[in-house]
Amino acid sequence: MPDKALAEEQRLAALYALELLDTARCERFDRICRLAAEYFKVPTALITLVDRDRQWFKSRVGFAAEQTPIEQSFCAYTIRTDDVFEVENARQDVRFHSNPLVTDEPGIGFYAGAPLITSTGHAIGSLCVIDKEPQRLNAAERQQLRDLASLVMEQVEQRQRLTRRDPVSGLPNREQFQSDLYDLAEEHPGERRVLVLVDAVDMTVAHELTLAMGLAPFETIVRFLAQQLLTYLGRHVRVYHVSVKRFGFLLPAAPGIERFLDGLVRRLRRQPPGLELPMIPGVCAGTVEFFTDRDAVPDVLRKAMFALELATLGRSTWAPYDVVRDQAYRRAFNLASDISEALDSGQIYLMFQPRFALPDGAQVSAEALIRWDHPWLGPISPAEFIPVMERNTLIHRVTHWVINAVLERLQRWSSSDVQRLSINLSPQDFEDQDIADVLRDACRRHRIDPQRLEVEITEGAWLRSNPTVLDQLSKIRGLGMDVAIDDFGTGYSNFAYLHQIPANVVKLDKSMVTDLESSAQHQKITRSVIALARELGYRTVAEGIESFKCLQMLRTFGCDEAQGYFLARPMGQEKFLARSGARRFPLQQVF
Repeated sequence: MPDKALAEEQRLAALYALELLDTARCERFDRICRLAAEYFKVPTALITLVDRDRQWFKSRVGFAAEQTPIEQSFCAYTIRTDDVFEVENARQDVRFHSNPLVTDEPGIGFYAGAPLITSTGHAIGSLCVIDKEPQRLNAAERQQLRDLASLVMEQVEQRQRLTRRDPVSGLPNREQFQSDLYDLAEEHPGERRVLVLVDAVDMTVAHELTLAMGLAPFETIVRFLAQQLLTYLGRHVRVYHVSVKRFGFLLPAAPGIERFLDGLVRRLRRQPPGLELPMIPGVCAGTVEFFTDRDAVPDVLRKAMFALELATLGRSTWAPYDVVRDQAYRRAFNLASDISEALDSGQIYLMFQPRFALPDGAQVSAEALIRWDHPWLGPISPAEFIPVMERNTLIHRVTHWVINAVLERLQRWSSSDVQRLSINLSPQDFEDQDIADVLRDACRRHRIDPQRLEVEITEGAWLRSNPTVLDQLSKIRGLGMDVAIDDFGTGYSNFAYLHQIPANVVKLDKSMVTDLESSAQHQKITRSVIALARELGYRTVAEGIESFKCLQMLRTFGCDEAQGYFLARPMGQEKFLARSGARRFPLQQVF
């Protein structure tokens, strides 16, 4: 599209966004026209909006018609200038001498107009004065015309604020969107529509841009995208500015939306003119299809925002609403809100899985495993709720509960029955607190020898990313507690840095034990890992043992301890104590 044509489309988009065309007359605008006519001593004053094929008068004094064709418009020339446009004698001006407005009624002899310019720099029309006789304005009169045009635009901007308009883009805001959505449900119930939500720029980028350069560049991007949307969608699709950097609009539910959205995002991912730094906005979109009824309206915007989040996470140009993932997300949110009651009411409890020494089959410890029996969701796996707690910074409370619950049991249980219990720590437990101090104080409070407690941590980059982690682990070892590296053998395993971690136990991941009986390669790897760990001074524990043959192979490889369903499943406190006290665990009979 040629530059002039593109500029005209952008100008029209700015005009349509104001939604002034074909609206009722307004006394505030009429008053300005009367003032203009009185000051300039002319019979006619007009507030004109220049559309694609017509000029329409928002307010008029001394002019009968509500609009005229664009080819008769004097104001179409005014909007091409940045200042007052004046025609001293229209009958002698080659541009206008044959214009019907000059040759016939009202018989224009003189015209002067000041452009009405929006905050985005688009001329949408003019404030003009007209006389039948030729004349010329002096400097003071030209300034007065400019001032009156500015007053008109102030009224337009005030109208925007009063009619739920965003001050940056000039588009209808979220409140107007919700109101229109309810109106749509009333007037066209049961129709299928698609809400498209467009995100202007990544939140991190927006934050960094604002910190570095202030609000102006960010607002330039927002205004650019608003204009692009208006131009691309046309005047028959209403665009809303639903949040600081998000726009929304409704479309009929019809095939082909995929191609449409791909084209829209490509158009929006352009360098905004007037931006002083090279930057392509990382625009993406989310969609949700819905039926227009009052029950659906309250949740439509939230669902579109969730779809937009999926597009952001997937680094895609756009994404549709996914009800399954949305339900999982909302379930996670509900779990986070229920955690306090769950800890206080007994919904969350501990189970215990014994660990055995492979040389003689003696029970040497047990792992304390947290469980949640939700009153209406039922049993919830730790694999589901622990990540939720980690994301919502609730993991500290959960871990503190586990520490106290474990120590309370060790206080009641004889060391001859249960020598040691192990607990799992989250990487987040090492943030915003010194977990070593927490463990030390808890042991003192419950009068428990720290040697009866073991902590398990998972391998990962987090061990090196936080400089305080290794110090805290060293303090834990200094208390006399064992520190176990859990899930060793996953993608982060590396003996080259394992020696830097103050741990003394390595728990082999289940992936190293799976298929051990049938895979010669697994056997070589597991044997080598166990031998190297032993040489480096670590005690080795194999997890996930599910057969006698696997158990025998690990014993032959020199593994120190074993844990798995073949030996003992996680069990409640009473069953665990009964078996521990009666020495009825079957492993000793095997050897």
